Amino acid sequence: MTCSRRNFLKTSGVLATGGLLAAGASDSRAARLAEDFAVGDFAGRYASLFGDQAVSESELIQLILPEIAEDGAVVPVTISSELDGIERLYLLADKNPTPLIAEFELTPLLALHLTARIKLAESSRVTLVARREGQLLRCSRWVKVMRGGCGSG
Repeated sequence: MTCSRRNFLKTSGVLATGGLLAAGASDSRAARLAEDFAVGDFAGRYASLFGDQAVSESELIQLILPEIAEDGAVVPVTISSELDGIERLYLLADKNPTPLIAEFELTPLLALHLTARIKLAESSRVTLVARREGQLLRCSRWVKVMRGGCGSG
Protein backbone atom coordinates (compact mmCIF):
# COMPACT_ATOMS: atom_id res chain seq x y z
CA MET A 1 0.00 0.00 0.00
CA THR A 2 2.84 2.39 0.80
CA CYS A 3 4.42 1.75 -2.59
CA SER A 4 1.27 2.61 -4.56
CA ARG A 5 0.67 5.71 -2.41
CA ARG A 6 4.28 6.79 -3.04
CA ASN A 7 3.81 6.27 -6.82
CA PHE A 8 0.56 8.21 -6.68
CA LEU A 9 2.28 11.13 -4.93
CA LYS A 10 5.19 11.12 -7.41
CA THR A 11 2.80 11.03 -10.38
CA SER A 12 0.63 13.77 -8.87
CA GLY A 13 3.70 15.98 -8.37
CA VAL A 14 4.79 15.54 -11.98
CA LEU A 15 1.28 16.28 -13.25
CA ALA A 16 0.93 19.33 -11.01
CA THR A 17 4.31 20.69 -12.17
CA GLY A 18 3.34 20.11 -15.81
CA GLY A 19 0.04 21.88 -15.19
CA LEU A 20 1.83 24.88 -13.69
CA LEU A 21 4.22 25.06 -16.64
CA ALA A 22 1.30 24.87 -19.08
CA ALA A 23 -0.53 27.56 -17.11
CA GLY A 24 2.54 29.81 -17.35
CA ALA A 25 2.66 29.27 -21.11
CA SER A 26 -1.01 30.10 -21.45
CA ASP A 27 -0.51 33.22 -19.31
CA SER A 28 2.13 34.51 -21.75
CA ARG A 29 -0.12 33.67 -24.70
CA ALA A 30 -3.04 35.41 -22.97
CA ALA A 31 -0.83 38.48 -22.43
CA ARG A 32 0.15 38.49 -26.13
CA LEU A 33 -3.48 38.16 -27.20
CA ALA A 34 -4.56 40.94 -24.82
CA GLU A 35 -1.93 43.20 -26.39
CA ASP A 36 -2.86 42.24 -29.98
CA PHE A 37 -6.58 42.80 -29.36
CA ALA A 38 -6.11 46.04 -27.38
CA VAL A 39 -7.59 49.38 -28.36
CA GLY A 40 -5.25 51.24 -30.66
CA ASP A 41 -4.71 52.59 -34.14
CA PHE A 42 -4.60 50.42 -37.26
CA ALA A 43 -1.07 51.41 -38.35
CA GLY A 44 0.38 50.65 -34.92
CA ARG A 45 -1.35 47.28 -34.65
CA TYR A 46 -0.38 46.33 -38.21
CA ALA A 47 3.25 47.25 -37.51
CA SER A 48 3.29 45.28 -34.24
CA LEU A 49 1.91 42.18 -35.98
CA PHE A 50 4.02 42.22 -39.16
CA GLY A 51 6.92 44.61 -38.51
CA ASP A 52 8.97 45.17 -41.64
CA GLN A 53 8.07 41.82 -43.24
CA ALA A 54 7.09 42.01 -46.92
CA VAL A 55 3.34 41.65 -47.46
CA SER A 56 2.18 40.82 -50.99
CA GLU A 57 -1.24 41.60 -52.45
CA SER A 58 -2.85 38.32 -53.52
CA GLU A 59 -5.95 37.16 -55.34
CA LEU A 60 -5.28 33.61 -54.11
CA ILE A 61 -7.11 34.35 -50.85
CA GLN A 62 -10.70 35.52 -50.99
CA LEU A 63 -12.32 37.94 -48.55
CA ILE A 64 -16.05 38.21 -49.22
CA LEU A 65 -17.94 41.04 -47.52
CA PRO A 66 -21.03 43.05 -48.45
CA GLU A 67 -20.34 46.40 -50.10
CA ILE A 68 -22.97 47.94 -47.80
CA ALA A 69 -23.69 46.66 -44.29
CA GLU A 70 -27.00 47.79 -42.81
CA ASP A 71 -25.77 47.16 -39.26
CA GLY A 72 -22.09 47.21 -38.32
CA ALA A 73 -22.78 44.89 -35.38
CA VAL A 74 -23.41 41.90 -37.68
CA VAL A 75 -21.38 42.07 -40.89
CA PRO A 76 -21.10 38.69 -42.62
CA VAL A 77 -17.62 37.69 -43.80
CA THR A 78 -16.38 34.66 -45.71
CA ILE A 79 -12.71 33.75 -46.10
CA SER A 80 -11.57 31.04 -48.48
CA SER A 81 -8.56 29.88 -50.48
CA GLU A 82 -7.33 26.92 -52.48
CA LEU A 83 -3.76 27.48 -51.25
CA ASP A 84 -2.13 24.77 -49.14
CA GLY A 85 -0.10 25.51 -46.04
CA ILE A 86 -1.88 28.60 -44.69
CA GLU A 87 -0.84 28.67 -41.04
CA ARG A 88 -2.49 31.79 -39.66
CA LEU A 89 -5.00 34.45 -40.67
CA TYR A 90 -5.35 37.98 -39.33
CA LEU A 91 -8.51 40.01 -39.97
CA LEU A 92 -8.26 43.75 -39.32
CA ALA A 93 -10.48 46.83 -39.77
CA ASP A 94 -8.77 50.19 -40.09
CA LYS A 95 -11.53 52.25 -38.40
CA ASN A 96 -12.36 49.94 -35.47
CA PRO A 97 -11.25 51.00 -31.98
CA THR A 98 -9.74 47.49 -31.74
CA PRO A 99 -8.22 47.04 -35.22
CA LEU A 100 -7.51 43.29 -34.94
CA ILE A 101 -10.93 41.66 -35.36
CA ALA A 102 -9.83 38.02 -35.39
CA GLU A 103 -6.79 35.79 -35.55
CA PHE A 104 -7.08 32.17 -36.71
CA GLU A 105 -4.47 29.45 -36.30
CA LEU A 106 -5.02 26.79 -38.95
CA THR A 107 -3.98 23.22 -39.57
CA PRO A 108 -2.84 22.23 -43.07
CA LEU A 109 -5.21 19.24 -42.95
CA LEU A 110 -8.28 21.40 -43.62
CA ALA A 111 -9.38 23.35 -46.67
CA LEU A 112 -9.73 27.04 -45.89
CA HIS A 113 -13.36 28.14 -45.83
CA LEU A 114 -14.54 30.24 -42.88
CA THR A 115 -17.72 32.20 -42.38
CA ALA A 116 -18.41 34.51 -39.46
CA ARG A 117 -20.01 37.76 -38.42
CA ILE A 118 -17.81 40.69 -37.44
CA LYS A 119 -18.38 44.11 -35.90
CA LEU A 120 -17.41 47.31 -37.68
CA ALA A 121 -17.58 50.65 -35.87
CA GLU A 122 -18.00 52.59 -39.11
CA SER A 123 -17.34 52.35 -42.83
CA SER A 124 -13.81 51.04 -43.25
CA ARG A 125 -11.35 48.88 -45.10
CA VAL A 126 -11.24 45.28 -43.87
CA THR A 127 -7.88 43.60 -44.45
CA LEU A 128 -7.06 39.90 -44.40
CA VAL A 129 -3.44 38.80 -44.02
CA ALA A 130 -2.54 35.12 -44.44
CA ARG A 131 0.76 33.66 -43.23
CA ARG A 132 1.91 30.83 -45.47
CA GLU A 133 5.35 29.20 -45.60
CA GLY A 134 7.07 32.34 -44.32
CA GLN A 135 5.15 34.62 -46.70
CA LEU A 136 2.47 37.16 -45.89
CA LEU A 137 -0.39 37.51 -48.39
CA ARG A 138 -2.97 40.29 -48.17
CA CYS A 139 -6.31 41.24 -49.63
CA SER A 140 -8.78 43.89 -48.52
CA ARG A 141 -12.29 45.17 -49.16
CA TRP A 142 -14.12 48.40 -48.39
CA VAL A 143 -17.40 48.10 -46.47
CA LYS A 144 -19.84 50.98 -46.11
CA VAL A 145 -21.60 50.72 -42.73
CA MET A 146 -25.04 52.33 -42.42
CA ARG A 147 -25.23 51.99 -38.61
CA GLY A 148 -22.10 51.40 -36.45
CA GLY A 149 -21.63 48.27 -34.40
CA CYS A 150 -18.92 49.10 -31.86
CA GLY A 151 -20.89 51.30 -29.53
CA SER A 152 -21.73 54.06 -32.00
CA GLY A 153 -25.24 55.18 -32.85
